[in-house]
Amino acid sequence: MKLFTSRGISILFFTVGIFGSFALFLHPQTQSASLTSASITLSNSRLSFKARLAAGNTTGSSIITIKTVGDATYTSESTNQIRVGDAVTVGANAYTVDDTAPDPVFRTTTVLASGDADVDDPAYTRQVTNLTVRFITATALLNGSFRILVPATATNDADGIPDAGYFDFSTGTPVVTCPTNGGGYTFGTGTAVASAVTINTQDYHAFTCPYTGAGGVGTDFTANPMVITGLINPAPATAAHTAGVANSHTLLIQHRDTGGTVQDSTSIAVGVIEAVKVTATIDPTISFSITGVAAAQTRCGVTTDVTTTALAVPFGVLDLASFVDAAQTLTVSTNAIGGYAVTARENDQLGVDGDVCTGDDILDIECIRDSRGNAGTMSHTTHFEWNTTAAKGFGYSLQVGTGATTPFQYNTSNTDCTGTFCARQFADAEGSQSPVNVMTHTTVADAHTAHVCYRIIPAVTNAAGNYQNSITYTATATF
Repeated sequence: MKLFTSRGISILFFTVGIFGSFALFLHPQTQSASLTSASITLSNSRLSFKARLAAGNTTGSSIITIKTVGDATYTSESTNQIRVGDAVTVGANAYTVDDTAPDPVFRTTTVLASGDADVDDPAYTRQVTNLTVRFITATALLNGSFRILVPATATNDADGIPDAGYFDFSTGTPVVTCPTNGGGYTFGTGTAVASAVTINTQDYHAFTCPYTGAGGVGTDFTANPMVITGLINPAPATAAHTAGVANSHTLLIQHRDTGGTVQDSTSIAVGVIEAVKVTATIDPTISFSITGVAAAQTRCGVTTDVTTTALAVPFGVLDLASFVDAAQTLTVSTNAIGGYAVTARENDQLGVDGDVCTGDDILDIECIRDSRGNAGTMSHTTHFEWNTTAAKGFGYSLQVGTGATTPFQYNTSNTDCTGTFCARQFADAEGSQSPVNVMTHTTVADAHTAHVCYRIIPAVTNAAGNYQNSITYTATATF
């Protein structure tokens, strides 16, 4: 908000910017032919929160209710001045706000300690701000000072607890950073004194930058400002405060001579207001798809022999002396912060016309059993090298596409795999084996992919016929 005064006409402009909260500044021009281009900018324009607890709060609860009727000291009558993540003091202890709905209730991340749940216990949140003071001088004063006066309450003005309608000095001393030297000004150390000045019964905190030198007329301190760090913003000025309407506070910029007499003075209005609570909901989602891979593609270090679809791996007529290889691609996306896991399990080993193949280590001529790998020790939880056609059966390997993590890959090299075609069996539901992970991730995922590479070679003793089973992939997200 800007207040321009010229020839008796005042025009008030509001400019609102959304950056997760509203920061509303009122930058008026000088009200006299004194310091020009004068402004005071708050780094944080949020109102502080200051309320009392209502009846019914209990020790050990994280749900807190405040009074909806304030008084002259505790002016917050709703949770409008607090937001998620704010530090709030309740009773004698500090807590963190977890939610602020429904008004006048808010929730904290930890439970209320003993003694912090009584009726009329204080609940307050400090909004700490820095003041940046810019101006152009109107008068050259030898060895003078610039002083900023900030309105203060008559009592408890420096206890670190927000004051209704006034800036609290804080329990420490705010830091005054003076402009850099130049233009006839050599600045000394800035000072800060709580309630140092009273004008027309109003107390003011005083922040002073003394200097030596002759000074100058029209010296520009807009790009070389005076900064006051660590004040506490006011709570609502009155219990009748209207949410969303700024409380205006008048501060003074003074230019004093070597004797401390004010020669130039400009009044500046600044506004403090609630932050805007922006809410949105994103539904938990996970998408999972299976896509086929054409023949003559390289997957898991081998060339695929047949074309697959999302629903079928048609090996076709098998060769008793050579592998037949095929592949599919699994794709997962999720906004789950705990990530996802994709598991796989076959309903049974491959049987003629899908007939049951009883047991895990079957030798039924009408069942193509799951392969044991080169050494005969491969299982659904143990991968092993499988690159010799003397090891018959059905199995799979894995290749990471993008983003995913797999429990092993075709080129895994260890004591059990040479890195040519490291493979496993599928977990067998008929054999009461639990599904096993084939791809995982521990946080959100955008189109992660992994390739499942199927391999089969029948035993010479397998009977003629049409063999089949089914494999179920399950994608689960952790929200």
